[in-house]
Amino acid sequence: MLNSQAISILKDLCVDETATVDVFYEALDKCNALKNNYFKYMTTQPVDCDAELLRLSTANYDLCCALITMLLREDHFSNGSFERRLRKGEVNPIIKRMISLLSSEKTTKINEFSEKALSALNGFYVYALIDPRSNDVFYIGKGIGNRVFSHEIESSKSPRSEKEKLKRISDIEKDGFEVKRLIVNWGLTESEAFASEATLINLMNAVSGRLLTNIVAGHHVHESLTVEEFELMYGAEPLQPEDIKHSILVIKINKLYRRGMSDYEIYDSVRGMWNASIKSIKTRGVKYVFAVYNGLIVGVYKPDEWHYVYEKIDLPQYDLMDDETFERLKNRIYFVCKDYKNLDEEGKAYLHKSIAGLKVNQSAQNPITYLSPIQ
Repeated sequence: MLNSQAISILKDLCVDETATVDVFYEALDKCNALKNNYFKYMTTQPVDCDAELLRLSTANYDLCCALITMLLREDHFSNGSFERRLRKGEVNPIIKRMISLLSSEKTTKINEFSEKALSALNGFYVYALIDPRSNDVFYIGKGIGNRVFSHEIESSKSPRSEKEKLKRISDIEKDGFEVKRLIVNWGLTESEAFASEATLINLMNAVSGRLLTNIVAGHHVHESLTVEEFELMYGAEPLQPEDIKHSILVIKINKLYRRGMSDYEIYDSVRGMWNASIKSIKTRGVKYVFAVYNGLIVGVYKPDEWHYVYEKIDLPQYDLMDDETFERLKNRIYFVCKDYKNLDEEGKAYLHKSIAGLKVNQSAQNPITYLSPIQ
């Protein structure tokens, strides 16, 4: 949160003579001023609130936050103590010192490096963008010069952008916070920066459980895999052209797939909604649908029905769709399997094979392609 916004909230607390403990908790939480580890700032054990308050005149901002949290926690154990201290005038001096300290802070946010700092970077560097609201890394990048600053500039020029990265930056700023920008490593060659970026993206996606907002994963990036997943992916038997006995709709779910998905989640991800026509599918006589992740067939389905979204018949992920999204997708198609778990033997023969060696559409923009038997 910007200092000016925190100051405004704290000033309101000072003039609100009816403020309750809950009001203080809520206001201080908005300012990120609560210290759950307040006891680590104390010099008395057990904590003596009266003795600790004597330190206020020389307290820095963090200690002020710890002192006000201390008084709120005291009220938890001694109901009514915070209100009594408020009436005695022991609370507002802490808030006023916090306001004073915030007002005296100089803004250090920069939008470009000095020539001296640029020289110290000494080539390529790798950086991270961090959401201060949760302290989550949401973007990993590499570059030279002032590249790290370009994303916020791009966001300011495109405030309504649908790019996940720019939307995240815009949301952070709307909430009154500023993106943290971390230089992870520097003094790198271009190839070293590529490798470092790819490794960090891989690690963050695997450990955090949430995908970064990077549209391009980086050069030479392979998703982190367990040894079992690696064997399944790269030890898979290739599907040969002569093995294809049916008309097949292939749907790549690279962006939707994640490790640990249940059978139902894979099914619900692949069945819709797609920019195609039911007429085309019927003309081709499609019998099976492949769910493909990085060339591996992770699901095979034999559709019983095909529908357009506007029909709203067993619509996939309907509970996540608002009116605007429904209107945008209403002419797309999806399929329904009455019993997606029970696949016939012909379909099972395709499962967990690799189509990486087949000549199929590799466009990232269009996840759909078709396979047909050799004539």
